[in-house]
Amino acid sequence: LVGLALAANHFGTAHKQFSVWMTDVLRSLWRPNAPWTDPLRTYAAHLCRVDLGEPQIDPAAPLLYCAAVDWWFTHDENSASPSADRRQALRSSVVERTLAESVGRRSPHEAALLWRVLRCAVSEETTVALRTRHTVARLLSQFEACLRRWRWDSEKMNFPVRWSIRSEREVQDILWLMLRSVFDDIKDEDALPKLGHSFYKADFGIPSLGLLIEAKFVRSAADFKAIEKEVLQDLVPYLRSPERYREVLVFIYDDSSSVQEHDVTARALCSAPGVVDVVIVSRPSLLPPAALQDESQKVSAGASK
Repeated sequence: LVGLALAANHFGTAHKQFSVWMTDVLRSLWRPNAPWTDPLRTYAAHLCRVDLGEPQIDPAAPLLYCAAVDWWFTHDENSASPSADRRQALRSSVVERTLAESVGRRSPHEAALLWRVLRCAVSEETTVALRTRHTVARLLSQFEACLRRWRWDSEKMNFPVRWSIRSEREVQDILWLMLRSVFDDIKDEDALPKLGHSFYKADFGIPSLGLLIEAKFVRSAADFKAIEKEVLQDLVPYLRSPERYREVLVFIYDDSSSVQEHDVTARALCSAPGVVDVVIVSRPSLLPPAALQDESQKVSAGASK
């Protein structure tokens, strides 16, 4: 069946009658009331661009069927993926049953199919295990290195591109781009439970790690003292629901490049209960201070006109 579907896919409109016949065959084999969907028929239908509806999954179905369905759902071209919970239930069923039997007694193609599921399961679990708060700290510590490719073109260029970092908002945007590529469950401005008359929102939350990330923007050396107080005051409302968040990581962008203050602030905040790490970075030399960036861009805009 799959071989015929591959042929129909290859010849396409050149042999339209064959493609039409193949489509009719696939539809006649479809059993919408069946307890589970046959993965090879689904794959053949996909090759012939035939929509057979939402696939039915049964984790208690025969082992090889479940392994084949798992392969189908991880196929690059598959667009009919079920929910994450259903896929997890299916994979867990395959892993548990495979470990309980002697795979060596299986035929080579059956053993290969089962081992593929095991490898994928181990790979996913390893990836999850490596996603810790230390991963977040390590990732954000590369902030300065990443700014090597930050755009602040010379005024001599006809159409200079200039990415401003003038406030906490721009810093949050950069952090979002860095963190979202690794942590799918990151929440932007996660609303926390009300405390007294006040509402609180952390800049970012990663529920899977129980971690909040607070971003701060420093304009002068004197701001470090104020930031220390702000973070310490926010710790109580931020961590009052430990079932959601248990720790806070503080990220500080120093626009003043007052590096002599970094260690003092980092030590002070890290000594506070609940603060697991403090990452402080400085403005790169290619960017003028925030106060001058608007002026520079206005000059560039006038010159381009």
